[in-house]
Amino acid sequence: MNRRKSQPEETDPSVGRLVLVEYYLTGDRTLIFFITAESAEPELVTVPVDAGQLADLVVPMVHALDRVAEDPAALEQATTVLGDPVLVGLVAPIFDRIRPGDWIYLVPHGPLHRVPLHAVPCRGVRLADAHPVVYTPSASVLRYCQANRRGPRSTALAVADPPGTEPLTFGQVHATALTGRFDCDRMQGADANRAELLRRLGGPAPDAVTADAGHRPPPGILHVGAHGVFDPEEPMGSGVELADGRLTATDVFGMRLTGTLVVLAACRTGVSDTRPGDELLGLIRALLYAGAPAVLVSLWKVDELSTAMLLDEFYRGLSDGPPAVVALHRAQSWLRRRTIADVLAYVEQARDGAGADHPAASRLALAEARIRLVARDFVGATNAAQAALTLASTDRDRRRVENVLHRARFLAGAGVRVPVDLGRRLYGSFFFWAPFVLVGDWN
Repeated sequence: MNRRKSQPEETDPSVGRLVLVEYYLTGDRTLIFFITAESAEPELVTVPVDAGQLADLVVPMVHALDRVAEDPAALEQATTVLGDPVLVGLVAPIFDRIRPGDWIYLVPHGPLHRVPLHAVPCRGVRLADAHPVVYTPSASVLRYCQANRRGPRSTALAVADPPGTEPLTFGQVHATALTGRFDCDRMQGADANRAELLRRLGGPAPDAVTADAGHRPPPGILHVGAHGVFDPEEPMGSGVELADGRLTATDVFGMRLTGTLVVLAACRTGVSDTRPGDELLGLIRALLYAGAPAVLVSLWKVDELSTAMLLDEFYRGLSDGPPAVVALHRAQSWLRRRTIADVLAYVEQARDGAGADHPAASRLALAEARIRLVARDFVGATNAAQAALTLASTDRDRRRVENVLHRARFLAGAGVRVPVDLGRRLYGSFFFWAPFVLVGDWN
């Protein structure tokens, strides 16, 4: 492992003090190195936690997070693990050394690559409550990412709604969030295909070796809204499903992404296979190798609605000019404060924008029904579920709707009289606001 004694560079005067926190797991303990601009040398803290203890905690948590959509009780299990004294003990030394306004760079090791360290509760607070947090595979990779910066971001390419897979409920919303805020090109529907994306970004074009990439510069932002797949047997075959097949990590190695912030609005795009020496194999490594200074990726199977709201706010903030890590930090804080009334308004706007003919129209109505159930608006939930059933075009969608419709009808017909609660904050759990992490440069 490369232990640099040099400090992170403060090249932007608006940046707070940078604190680099690097973890290293040995046979019987965890070493935590702290580096700041004023450090003559790294400060070392030793915690009596080994990789075996961490794996015993992290593996069940990861599995639980990926089951939340099918088993809500899994969220309680994952939340309990995140607050376990072992994990708390690994972030507590950070709180002892940071000041208000600090920015934090986290360098995980081993099983910690799967842990949202920014969301671990310690003394009633989390790092992400008050501090922008960036992740990086190593200090040397951080410098490589910073060297790939390329001016202000004014252009974007949105790849969304590829056919051939189950349509994303909010795929169109993702693309719309970029349009109007940036000079944005879209590859949507059948145009959201692997061959064209590789052609545009300089990768090898299958069946067209001589394809001309047009020599256009890479976009300032590349947004890909599609289903993500992590292949533990072949990590470099992990990727996102597009109209004509999977865009893999191997494909990405051939792209030109210098200066491009890559946002993968898909599940588990931040999961990598860890090899000896803590070498990571997967999409993150491929994207950074291709020149992306930073990538925004997810650690688990995400909730589509909260993801759409988070990214919408992230892009809104990013268009105002702050560094990406600040835009993400503000978007996470904003999402935690959203009430049921806020979320219902967002869903209504998404339904209006998509239209009844959109493949995901039924699931947008179903999202409204589920939220109204949480708000104890049983009549409203029944009406929304009935609309969803009318729009459902597949047996799977119909089964999903019928389950919610039966419950809503039962509660509405049972004469349950409770106040409708539209003021409740819906996304306070880390599951909703913490899955996306910025890896690489802060800017």
